[in-house]
Amino acid sequence: MGDYRVDSLGFSYPQNELRALNDVSLETRKGSITAFLGSNGSGKTTLLKVLLRVLFPDEGKVLLDGRDIQEYGREELSRKIAWVPQEEETSFPYTVAEYMLMGRAPHLGLLSLPSEEDVALIEGLLEKLGVVQLRDRGVSNLSGGEERLIMIGRALAQEPDVILIDEPTAHLDLGNKVKILKVIRELSTSGRTVLFSTHDPNEASMVADAVVVLDEGRVLDTGIPGDVITKDILQTIYKTDVNLVEVDGKPVVDLSINFRDGE
Repeated sequence: MGDYRVDSLGFSYPQNELRALNDVSLETRKGSITAFLGSNGSGKTTLLKVLLRVLFPDEGKVLLDGRDIQEYGREELSRKIAWVPQEEETSFPYTVAEYMLMGRAPHLGLLSLPSEEDVALIEGLLEKLGVVQLRDRGVSNLSGGEERLIMIGRALAQEPDVILIDEPTAHLDLGNKVKILKVIRELSTSGRTVLFSTHDPNEASMVADAVVVLDEGRVLDTGIPGDVITKDILQTIYKTDVNLVEVDGKPVVDLSINFRDGE
């Protein structure tokens, strides 16, 4: 499935007096794409890690498919949720195919080797993501965009119900941003639930079915992009003048207002 329900969630880092998350409540729908939108330090990544059960809340609870996430065993949870961090350092000189095969680990026994079916799955993902030519290349020799694609490929290899992605287009050029966002958009067509963090309202507007706006650890608003991505909300969370235009029925930020003479 892949439905989240978060009730009155609170979280604090021990070394920080300010709460990273405060009274956060939200729901996601199976097969939908939800964007966590906010400025740097608003709690987006922290919330994703709580949903992944890497961090444990001080207050409230997280339900996944109607069950408290704390009730899931580690192996069961790793089959339901896949995680794509902003970046990752690899300790060994894996090839792309070997790296993506690691996504099959939740489905293998302790000493089991990947089967022919596992290898075939990876070959299919390489083709689906358009990176067949990278199959035997070392992961350390990839560009930023290529690395993000194979990280998503490894997540897909888990065959999860939910994929959590932290800042999917961070540090990427325009061409790679478009490629990654198209892949994310396509993920939900297979019935998977996708949640991703972003500080870019245009990404949230063009890709997400729902947007959760975070500001200083609180949910400022939630809803469809057209209702949530407004001038008032963006000026509140980014502390700058914002002008919105409509593209294909969706709100898009026009930054030219910030660079006009005399303004």
